[in-house]
Amino acid sequence: MEVTFRAVRPDEFETCLDVWDAAFEETPREYFRKYFVGDPWFHPEYTRCAFEGNRMVAAVQIVRREVRVGQGTLTLGGIANVGTVPAYRSKGYSTQLLRDAITVMENEGFDFSMLFTGIHGFYTRLGWESAPVQVMSAEIRPELPTPEGGYRIRPLADADLEALCACYEQCNAGRSLTVVRSPAYLRGWTGWDERTPDNVYVAETAGKLVGYIAAPIGDQLSITEVGWLPTYSECVFALMLHVARLATERQVTQARLHIPRDPVLMEVVRNLFHRFTWHESAPMVRVIRLQPLINKLLPELSRRVQMVGAKGTVRLRLQAGTVGLKATGDEVVRDASALPEVTRTQAQFLGLVFGLVGAEELPPSVPAQTRALLNVLFPRQPAIYWSWDGF
Repeated sequence: MEVTFRAVRPDEFETCLDVWDAAFEETPREYFRKYFVGDPWFHPEYTRCAFEGNRMVAAVQIVRREVRVGQGTLTLGGIANVGTVPAYRSKGYSTQLLRDAITVMENEGFDFSMLFTGIHGFYTRLGWESAPVQVMSAEIRPELPTPEGGYRIRPLADADLEALCACYEQCNAGRSLTVVRSPAYLRGWTGWDERTPDNVYVAETAGKLVGYIAAPIGDQLSITEVGWLPTYSECVFALMLHVARLATERQVTQARLHIPRDPVLMEVVRNLFHRFTWHESAPMVRVIRLQPLINKLLPELSRRVQMVGAKGTVRLRLQAGTVGLKATGDEVVRDASALPEVTRTQAQFLGLVFGLVGAEELPPSVPAQTRALLNVLFPRQPAIYWSWDGF
């Protein structure tokens, strides 16, 4: 029987939902609908499908997101819903669809890809690499302080959408790896159109929304996003204290904190939590177009160099190619003859780009002067990919 691979057609959306429903038995069918109707950047070309004859038997989804790197952005291709109807598995359909997705991302101007999975070996064959990140767990302190006045903490309301988005944008301006959101995206992607997200609380002062926290409480307290207006950073303590007290009232003592190591957040965390442990989460990443990615980075790298007048050269060697960079003190330009050469995996390179790792983690053989330059070009930062943007 003829097997074909192509993009979904608008009249096949329901059939594609049926495929994902069969492939992911524990996930409700309606969960997948947001990929078609809740994502303002959706395009049918981003849904790749496999057919045996006229029957759709497998599908893969690409989600397009702009994520920040300092004051610039890169285009992320998120890989989601890699699924095959059980009776048609072990025929290589998902593998071919992923190859198809890589070609689409190359043609559509994506810079890198990311996915979340528990079967890393399957994706390693196709060029994705594990990029370990640390997630914090802790216990809520048994004696929490009494809430102080100044902020009113209340559940999120439907009318808060615009104010929450404005708060998010101000809090995350310049925070690497965060998604550039719009109200239409947040409303559609979180299902806000149908119901206001649960377990989200906002801080108000003088009737103005100045901060928010997303914190589901089940067997543990999970703090999955925190945002605040920069001039109201004190509201973070009030928000975290509120959800910690709610958890304590429900006899919940354990907490998982999916937050960046931001100084404002960490100061509050140390006051309200203790007995910290770190767990490794390992999303997978892949460079899609190395040279255009570097071109997008050059203005941000130049801005960083200008701040300190850094000078020097370095060549980065990846499996996807090499990049020579020269810092003149005023700007960063390409330099084909740049040395010394530093070899990095894709995951290590993207870790540098987003500030998840620092130059101190480079091999001892890297000269001190080169290490210092890389610290300027790629400083460690409190980067985060917030859970609300998960795919």
